[in-house]
Amino acid sequence: MLAEYLLKELPHSEIPDSGFDGISETLLISIPNIDTKEGLCLLHRGKLYSLHIPSCSGLWLEGQKLYVSLLSPDHMRLRIYEPGKTTKEFLNTSIGDIHDLRIFGGELYAVSTSTNEIVTLSETGTILKRWVFPGIGDSWHINCIDVWGEKIVVSAFGKFPHFRAYKGRVKEAGIVFDMESQEILQTHLSCPHTPRLDEVGRKMICDSRTGRLLFFDQDKGKEVMFDGAFTRGIAFSDKHIFVGLSSLRHRVGIKPGAGTQASAEIGIVDFKTLECLKKVAIPRREIYDVTLLPNN
Repeated sequence: MLAEYLLKELPHSEIPDSGFDGISETLLISIPNIDTKEGLCLLHRGKLYSLHIPSCSGLWLEGQKLYVSLLSPDHMRLRIYEPGKTTKEFLNTSIGDIHDLRIFGGELYAVSTSTNEIVTLSETGTILKRWVFPGIGDSWHINCIDVWGEKIVVSAFGKFPHFRAYKGRVKEAGIVFDMESQEILQTHLSCPHTPRLDEVGRKMICDSRTGRLLFFDQDKGKEVMFDGAFTRGIAFSDKHIFVGLSSLRHRVGIKPGAGTQASAEIGIVDFKTLECLKKVAIPRREIYDVTLLPNN
């Protein structure tokens, strides 16, 4: 129902010959290029569509309600899509460059990368609570959140003191940490994004700069390598893990082979064996987030 609603609600065009033959899942993919007017791609019933809205970053699905962050460097712009309801849009100018969204315990969390903080929001976009981390502006480059057990975990490029001090210094400086206590849970990461906990308890993260999908805990040491890609965005069903593979805009300081592919792709990994079954091209430069939508 939600996929059909989005196709009815939003101007769109079909991307022909997408290569998703045999994939039964419905996927929504956010496109973060700031100049794009096609900020979402939707895979539905084997067809790939471009949805004509501004650049998007974080996605969160709660039942049939879809939360979408429209990427803006100096403010929050949030839309809520729900079948049968009028689309809502909220602005907040005290936070910005919203990278990720998540609902936990009935509260909506948003990552404000430009102000180095995480906030909870009301359904009208009002800030209810703030977790502000040390540093000036976008110093840590906090980006994505997830829930591991009872902990809200956050990925960041590292603990740096000044605005974008991570530039040129991201190799193995990245971390995953507990939002409440700031306890460091994973270290020696390079531009990490998208911590995820799947339905069988596997903890994973995109080690974006090295082009890897990494696993921890019981699967510690396992990884899936995507040569030439910047990994970011994970969704999974009972059959597949879908990984966003971006071509970087900025390649300075990136090792040869990383982020050098011509366009974005979705890597399709077998959920059980972790074998990469295939990669399918998405005719955009970057992918930020990937989420699974219900098929009905």
